[in-house]
Amino acid sequence: MNLTKNVEILGVPGVARQLTVNDTSAATQLTSGVKRISIRAVTADVRFLIQTTSGTASGTSHFIAAGERLDFAVPDAGYICYIRNASTNGTLEVTELG
Repeated sequence: MNLTKNVEILGVPGVARQLTVNDTSAATQLTSGVKRISIRAVTADVRFLIQTTSGTASGTSHFIAAGERLDFAVPDAGYICYIRNASTNGTLEVTELG
């Protein structure tokens, strides 16, 4: 993944997504032109990946704790892949920032 372009530090809020997180890995494609995302885990700890193609999150993927918010630069039309970390289902709130 090559993210060498300048990115507006705040970005303009775009699509808001509420992704259901359970014991099966899922992947959601981000909107073309999105440069950053802000994610927040609700109710459950989540494992996730951000990449250029659809994939599978696992127990060794990146971690976000329930109630935590993280911001990332993302590849154009990239994917976020996600799965719960333990036995509790939850929601991954994703705000796309142009």
